[in-house]
Amino acid sequence: MNVSVVAPGAIQLVGIKVVGRRSELSHRVPLAWLELLSRLDSIPGVVDRDVFHGCVPGSDHAQEDTDPVYQYWVTTAVRAVAALPDGLKALAVPARTYALTPVQGGAEAIDAAYVQVAQWLDAQGRRSDAESFVLERYDQRRQRVTPPYERFDYDLLTPLCP
Repeated sequence: MNVSVVAPGAIQLVGIKVVGRRSELSHRVPLAWLELLSRLDSIPGVVDRDVFHGCVPGSDHAQEDTDPVYQYWVTTAVRAVAALPDGLKALAVPARTYALTPVQGGAEAIDAAYVQVAQWLDAQGRRSDAESFVLERYDQRRQRVTPPYERFDYDLLTPLCP
């Protein structure tokens, strides 16, 4: 399995919170990415203009509904939170340990990565932390955050229970 354990430091993020049923997010999230990119110059202290994070509360993945409501944050890392432009919010992600799983390939690679990390967690006797954010780290040098999404190449970071 292509899963590794990483422990990045705390990350201060700024972005847009999108809420909707899973079936709606495939339309809403790309629009939010487009908005965030168009406003990037107005965000003070951006760390890397090519790296972005999608963030989902871990508890959202535990929902058993067939079309659950999710929160999805489209974000960029900042050095420190300063005065934010209207409509943007800060999100602090504390330092913690994650299972990092690459997502590479077509749309089927997304579900495959979640299955892979679940199998790895089981084999390692570990659990994901539903109280923390699951992160998707996008580097635009590997994959754009805006459509069209022909091929995926990003990192899935699943928070681990201590």
